[in-house]
Amino acid sequence: MNSALVVVDMQKDFCYAKGKLFGGERITKIFERISKAVSSAREKMPVIFTQDWHRKDDPEFKIWPEHCVADTEGAEIIDEIKVEKDDYIIKKRRYSAFFGTDLDLVLRELGVEMLYLTGVLTNICVLHTAGDAALRGYEVAVIKDCTEALSDYDYEYALKHMKNIFNARIMMLSEFLQEL
Repeated sequence: MNSALVVVDMQKDFCYAKGKLFGGERITKIFERISKAVSSAREKMPVIFTQDWHRKDDPEFKIWPEHCVADTEGAEIIDEIKVEKDDYIIKKRRYSAFFGTDLDLVLRELGVEMLYLTGVLTNICVLHTAGDAALRGYEVAVIKDCTEALSDYDYEYALKHMKNIFNARIMMLSEFLQEL
């Protein structure tokens, strides 16, 4: 089965202490594991990075403080996870990487049937991307030690929801690496 690794919103505004919506030290603990997943996956499947990518006047800023404004340093992928020329980048303005983007088109062109999800936040953008993927017919696996939320409750709730509602497989990085 053709698969892709999706790295959701590992951006400076979310992941670094000086970022506009820094998720805390919990987020920094997944950097190395995601980097390992990315470097290992590149030989076997496409790697797709999503970027929260907002206009200065984005309506989302009525919900959240301004963050990940297009072409700002805060919108960049963190330095610890290298984007390479053959990787795909999907810029998005909403929680789901499918909403208003060409992610589905890219996946269909690549013949992808299975998505492995990593990134932040488990209960927001990872959750909404997983739901939209499942409802579009993709098989979904969440690499749980390569994703993080702002609290244990948010993290556990999102994983249970993705498993119970979207039939997502919840796995560890070690299991992902064995499947490669």
